[in-house]
Amino acid sequence: MSRPTPRRPASSRGTTPRPRKLAGQSPTTRPEETDETVELADKADKAETADEVEAVETTSEASTPEPADEPTVESGAPGLLARPRTTRRLVIALVLVALVLFAQAVWFGILKVTEDDPAPKVTDTAGEITVPDGRPVVASEIATVEGVEAAAKAAQDIVAVDYQKYDAEVDAAAKVMTSKFEGQYRTTARDIKEQFVLQKTVVQANVVAQGVVRANRTRLQALVFLNQVVSREREGKPETVVTPFKVLVTMVHTDQGWLVDGLDTDQRRDKTN
Repeated sequence: MSRPTPRRPASSRGTTPRPRKLAGQSPTTRPEETDETVELADKADKAETADEVEAVETTSEASTPEPADEPTVESGAPGLLARPRTTRRLVIALVLVALVLFAQAVWFGILKVTEDDPAPKVTDTAGEITVPDGRPVVASEIATVEGVEAAAKAAQDIVAVDYQKYDAEVDAAAKVMTSKFEGQYRTTARDIKEQFVLQKTVVQANVVAQGVVRANRTRLQALVFLNQVVSREREGKPETVVTPFKVLVTMVHTDQGWLVDGLDTDQRRDKTN
C-alpha cells in the first residue's frame, strides 16, 4: 500500500491543470511523485517567486525619478563691484559727496572767520562805533534787526511824554537805558519838568522809518525818523506843532537785551520859545 501524495503549496505562477480524460483514449499514466520531486518543486517555486519580487523592486526603483541636483554657487563668481558699470556709478557718487562736504567746509570756514573778526574799538565819550573801512555793519543780520527795532521803540518812548504822568513816563523810559545814559536823561528831564507841566505839554511821537548806521556784535547805532506832535498852552491859548525830525540812537547789547546808551537829535526839544 502506497503513502498519500502531499500537496504542493500554491505558487505565484499557479498550478497546471491535469489533462482531462477523453472518450476513446486511454488515460496517461502519471509517474508517482516522490519526496525529492516535491522538495525540488518547492525550491523552484520559491526561486521563481524571489525572482519576480526582485524584478518588481527593480522596476519600481527604475520608475522613481531621481531628484535633480541643487544648483550650487560657485565660489569664483564675480561680485557686485566686479561690474565696470556699477563701479563707475559708485565712484561718481563718492566724488559728488566729497564735493558737497568740501563746499560745506568752505562755507563754515567763511562764517567762522567773519565771527572771529576783532571787535572794533568804541569811543564811549562820543558814543560812536569804529568799524572797518567798507564794512559799517559786522554784526549778524538777526542781531542788527533786533537792535534797530529796539532803538526805534526806545526813541518813541523817550520822546513821547504827557505832563499829567510825567514822572511815571520818565521812569518807564529809563528802564530801557544803560546806567550811564540814564543819569544824563534824568538830569535833562528834571531841568525841563517845571516848564513842561506849566504849559500842559503833551508830546506824541510816531516812527516813520528806521535803519542801521553801523554795528558790531555788542554795539549798534540806528537812525530813527519820527513825526513829533507837540500840544501845549502858551499865554492861555492852545497850540499844536508838528515837527518831523531824526534821532541817532546808540544801543548796547547786554544780558537784559539792547539798551539805549546815547541819543543825539538834529534839533533840540522846544522848551519855551
